Amino acid sequence: MNEPLSARALFERFEAGAQQPTANDGAGPPVEASATLVRRYFEMWNTGEGRVADEVLGPRYVDHAHPHVIGPAAARSIAPRFHKAHPDARMTFELLGADAEYVAVRRTMWKSREGGPVEVSSSALFRIDDGRIVEQWSW
Repeated sequence: MNEPLSARALFERFEAGAQQPTANDGAGPPVEASATLVRRYFEMWNTGEGRVADEVLGPRYVDHAHPHVIGPAAARSIAPRFHKAHPDARMTFELLGADAEYVAVRRTMWKSREGGPVEVSSSALFRIDDGRIVEQWSW
């Protein structure tokens, strides 16, 4: 039996050219469904519609970069406040790889600040379980 890979090892595998979303192999949720969850997660931040958190995040969701963000209630509360404070902010992502359990992305956020626009890029790995995002790691 193979040892499970760490989140970073999985992300590095995806970044090195792992599979793009393809048809489900019959195990777990469909790959495209996993990628769609992540798309909806990013759209929640772009629109400020916090209620989307209840649809895409599992009850014990944790963002390891922000460990105080636990469960959909936290994101449901933060997303509208973030959008109100930064109405021009936009998050986009490039899908690096996905399987039924993990989705790896390179994300970019643009927002205005005094002195001009700011662009911040990073990478993230999302773990999917039972049709919901349950963990997120960011680099």
